[in-house]
Amino acid sequence: MKSIYSTFTGLFKDGKPIDFLATWKKTLDKASEREVALFQKTYSDEWFDWEAPQLSLRAEGIMGKYHLRVMATLIGDESPTPLRRSDGFDIWNEEIPRVGHKFFMKASTYRKLLEVYKSPFLKDGQKVKQIEKTLRNDVENAYLGCKDTADFMILKAISNFGVCRFIPSINNPGGREFEIDYLMDEANKLVSALLWNDANSKAGKLDIILTLTMIVIRRDITIREAAYGKDKSGKVVTIPDLNTLFADNGLPKVREITRLVGIEKDGEREPLDPWNHNMIVFKPAGKIGFIQPSIEDNELFEEDNVDYMNAGNGIRIAKWRTGESTGQKAGEYTQGSARLIPVITEINGIVCLQVRGFEEPEEAVEGVTFYTKEQFDQKAAAASLVG
Repeated sequence: MKSIYSTFTGLFKDGKPIDFLATWKKTLDKASEREVALFQKTYSDEWFDWEAPQLSLRAEGIMGKYHLRVMATLIGDESPTPLRRSDGFDIWNEEIPRVGHKFFMKASTYRKLLEVYKSPFLKDGQKVKQIEKTLRNDVENAYLGCKDTADFMILKAISNFGVCRFIPSINNPGGREFEIDYLMDEANKLVSALLWNDANSKAGKLDIILTLTMIVIRRDITIREAAYGKDKSGKVVTIPDLNTLFADNGLPKVREITRLVGIEKDGEREPLDPWNHNMIVFKPAGKIGFIQPSIEDNELFEEDNVDYMNAGNGIRIAKWRTGESTGQKAGEYTQGSARLIPVITEINGIVCLQVRGFEEPEEAVEGVTFYTKEQFDQKAAAASLVG
C-alpha cells in the first residue's frame, strides 16, 4: 500500500489544500534544478560535481576512461536493500554499485500522527506542522544516508593511499566486501621516517615547520612553543593561529576532518569515522572529481503501491505501507537508494603522508624525513628477514 502520508487529506496550509508527498516532490525538484544542498552540504557536494544520472553505465566503462579499479567478491543483483543501513553497498554486478538503506515506522508512531490529524482541538496549521516534521525527518534520513556513502568512499580513499574498502564485519553490515582502488601514484604515497609523537618532538628530532604540518594529528608542546613562544606554550593552538603561522612559512591552510557517519550493527546504531587519522593529506584546492550516478532500478520498474520521489543526484526515496495483505508487521517503510560512484580525477594531485600507526625503522638515515610507501615496505621487509 502507498504511504500513510497520502491519507492525510483535507488540511490547509497558507489557505491552500496541502498534499504532503506532492509538496516534498516539488521541494526536491526545485533543489535539484538549482543544484543546491537541501539539508546539509557534504564533502561530496563541496569537492565533487554531481553528473546527470545515465541509464546504462557500467563500471568497466569508468575504469577505462578514468583512473580507478573496482573489485568485489560476489556477483549478483537479486537482493533487496538491507534493512536500515546508513552506508555501504548492496550487490556488485559490474555496474555502478547500488547504495541504499530503509527504516521502519511502527504502527504506534502512526497512531500518534493520526491523533494529531483527527484532533478537534488543533488548528490546521498545527496539524500540518507536526505531520511535516515527521515526513521531513524520513526524507532527510533516507537522502543523507545515501550521500553519507559517497562521503565515506571519498574520505576513506584519500586518507588511505587512494583505496576504500567495505568490510561487512567492520563498516558495511548487511552488505558485501567491496574495494575501490583509485590507483594513486606510488610517488604520492609517503611514510614519515619518524613517528610524529611527543617523544620524537621533545627530543628535537622533528623539523618544526613539518611538525606544524602534522598538527591535525598532534598538538604537542613543541608546536605550541613554535606558535606562541615558550612563555605561552601552555596555550592550545587553534586552526586560525596555525594558518597564520603556515602562511608565514609558505604552507597551505589546515583543515581538520571530523566527519562521522552512522552504521547499524545487530540493531544498534554506531558512529563510524571514515578518516584515517594516522595520515596527513595534501589536497588540491577546489574540486577533485565528480560523482557519477546511474538510473536507480526502481525508477525503471516503479510499483503501483509505492510512493516515489526523485531527490536529485540520482537518489530515489520510496515509501510504502505493510500489513496483513503483505504478511508483515503493520507500519511504513522509507527507503533511500541510488547507484553512484565517486571518480577522483585529481588523484595524482593528492599526497598521503602516514605519520602514525607504523613501526619506526631501527636506524634513521640522516637527512631523510620520509620514504615512499614502497621504499618503507621494502625496508620493513628487509628488517624482518634480518631479525
